[in-house]
Amino acid sequence: MGERKDLKKIGIVMDSTGYLPRGVLEQFQIYVVPLNVNIGDETFSETELSNQVYFEKLSHISGLSTTSQPSVGTFLEVYEALFADGIEDIVSIHISSAISGTLHSAQMAKELASSPNIHIFDSKSSALGLGVLAWAAAEWAQQGLDAITIMDKLQGLLKVTELYFIVNTLENLRKGGRIGGAAALIGTVLQIKPILYFNKSGEIDVFDKVRSRSRAWQRVLDELIRALSTGKRYRICVMHVNIPEEGLILLNKLQVRFPEHEIRLCEAGPVIATHVGTGAFGLTFHPWPFL
Repeated sequence: MGERKDLKKIGIVMDSTGYLPRGVLEQFQIYVVPLNVNIGDETFSETELSNQVYFEKLSHISGLSTTSQPSVGTFLEVYEALFADGIEDIVSIHISSAISGTLHSAQMAKELASSPNIHIFDSKSSALGLGVLAWAAAEWAQQGLDAITIMDKLQGLLKVTELYFIVNTLENLRKGGRIGGAAALIGTVLQIKPILYFNKSGEIDVFDKVRSRSRAWQRVLDELIRALSTGKRYRICVMHVNIPEEGLILLNKLQVRFPEHEIRLCEAGPVIATHVGTGAFGLTFHPWPFL
């Protein structure tokens, strides 16, 4: 990244709801600012809490866990560490500002930072919808693109990045106040399996309603097939919440059916699990490489 002296050094930051695999984070040097998870009277940063420990602790309390945004100080610490390490520009990509105050914390930290060269991007999404944007930004940084160009390209990539997720219940979203346009489904027939997505305002909304998980998956698969019909190569991420076996089955099916595309399996962590509940799964995809 810093071999040619005429290239600026770019640091890529995302929050912990991006859920990229550790190998990707390390390969592309993506720095993670954790959100917080509150379970009973204990508070954890998301990155220190494995899913196994989270669900085990959750089983010992009545009610749901809650989440909170990173503090301004947490962001500032990461930004200043990067500047001290020789990074000249930071691109910081975060969970939709319509459902979290995380972006606001990042903006406040920018105002306090020793350098103004911090570029904050609202993914208008979360989970892998956010993660794949940070991944793309980090690849562009390694290719030597400057921060302004990366921010411009992210705007274009955001428009063609699709995320769909299927939940067993809307109750967690309702109690957490993150339900957005999906509120219309509360109180409907229990058999309905809503397919949710982030609308253009960055709010959680209903994409479609079907009668079973298998039909929900087929409906999402139809959207993927529509996208792939353009003939472009795609990066596809399967995401699951605490159902690793089912996640692997979906991954294998996609790899067999679409061998020419890059397909990864990712596990969503405690913050998203808090809001969508265990057993949720989803699919994120966009054309990659993006020109």
